[in-house]
Amino acid sequence: MVGHPIQYALPQEMDLEMLRRELERSFRFFDVGRRQQSLEYLESFDWRIWQVDSELLLQDDGACKRLWCFDRNNDDISGGVEVAGAPVFAADLPADEAFEPLRRALAMRALLPIVKVEREMQHLRLLNREEKTVLRLALVSERFHSVQPRQEGDLGHSVMLSPVRGYDKYLSRVENLLSELGLKTSPLSRFLPALEGIGRRPMDYSSKLNYQLDPAQEADSATRQILLGLLDTIEANVDGTRADIDSEFLHDLRVAVRRTRSALSQIKGVFDPEVLEPFKNGFAWVGQITGETRDLDVYLLKFSGYRQSLPALLRNDLDPFHSYLLERQKQAQKAMVRKLNSPHFRTLLKDWRAWLEMPLAASLQGPMASQPIPEVANQRIRKIYRRVLKDGLAITEQSEPEALHDLRKQCKKLRYLMEFFRSLYPNAEIKHLIKALKILLDNLGDFQDLQVQAESLEQMGQQMLQEGASATTLMAMGILVGDLLQRQQSQREQFAALFADFSSQANQSAFAQLLKG
Repeated sequence: MVGHPIQYALPQEMDLEMLRRELERSFRFFDVGRRQQSLEYLESFDWRIWQVDSELLLQDDGACKRLWCFDRNNDDISGGVEVAGAPVFAADLPADEAFEPLRRALAMRALLPIVKVEREMQHLRLLNREEKTVLRLALVSERFHSVQPRQEGDLGHSVMLSPVRGYDKYLSRVENLLSELGLKTSPLSRFLPALEGIGRRPMDYSSKLNYQLDPAQEADSATRQILLGLLDTIEANVDGTRADIDSEFLHDLRVAVRRTRSALSQIKGVFDPEVLEPFKNGFAWVGQITGETRDLDVYLLKFSGYRQSLPALLRNDLDPFHSYLLERQKQAQKAMVRKLNSPHFRTLLKDWRAWLEMPLAASLQGPMASQPIPEVANQRIRKIYRRVLKDGLAITEQSEPEALHDLRKQCKKLRYLMEFFRSLYPNAEIKHLIKALKILLDNLGDFQDLQVQAESLEQMGQQMLQEGASATTLMAMGILVGDLLQRQQSQREQFAALFADFSSQANQSAFAQLLKG
């Protein structure tokens, strides 16, 4: 894959030997020989490489391995570096400018092999009368292979032309012949046809909510659609959470569980509450058994920032804390996996799906079950929005932190409802209000998270002291706690202005217009 090759796909009725005979009638070639080549396409579970219009592939020709960054917009290579093996995290990507957008996009996510392409390439050199190479060609046969479970198939045949500088007329002559033979140019990337072969497509997983609800839908049908989508997300992330591939599998699982619990509590009057109670308890249990592991994941993700916030002379003193976090996370992960492997967890998901997909008898429905979903959505969003305004306006500089924590819970309920029912409203209007709510939620979330982090670090410091941690490590942790509390206070001071913006008359009018009253 040197230079900028041009690829032509062979029609189905033509094979490579037929093409070679046609070429040799008009040109003279030197046969370089056959080579095998393997391409392994790498991507994060949530398609972060694809979302920055790129593809990442590891090429192995037996002699060396090269990592290529492919620009989807230009159907061309934007960078390539020889590597020892496949990268896993952003830090493993080459220190090359072409890979920088990928590094930023990946963040904490791991790269996974998505699909493989095996190539057999017959290399030829087109020679002129002086025996000089004026064009390089490769006759290519390709097959795709899934990673697991095993799927494979034929990707067809093609010819790649690699131009030689200064000999453009030979390239034109060969291209004219190929066109006369019925060959057409095709994309260099084999990612999409290989994906299609294994039954996948880009962006076939996303943790983002994107429901397309019908305004004529009854509330029970729409609510089940929402809950089934959340269950799909939970199930999609179980294996990655068990294997601890990266921290986002657990994060996405917990968010889907949280949204499920919110939907069960906030979309009222649709289902019989007695039927829902065991499921509410079950998902509360899932939140409980995954909480410690997620907290420790967050501390590990933030550790670099913790370290940088300290004076340079104290940064190395924090290393024992990092070791402590790693060990605690390892223990918590094992305990969590045992519970995720339990019959209780498997039965919860199985029974929940069966219930959601079961036609509900009238006796199991609530009074709002047959109402059009826009009526239910308007009612629930209006009620929670009024609660947010009431609670927020009651907060003063003297209010206890718990008041802000309670407001955050209400704001999260409001956000989830607006995201569940987003497709029922004009996109521009609800997008604006969700954005305004997110700004407030970021402030409230940072305020609470910083307090929790400070308290947890104090508790972990006490435990490390009992285990014999050094005074310098404990001093560094103490300084870190002080910094977290100072940042929390800064968030507290910003709250009043941010809530005033959110609760402005313009936003209240926008909510009223959105909810038609």
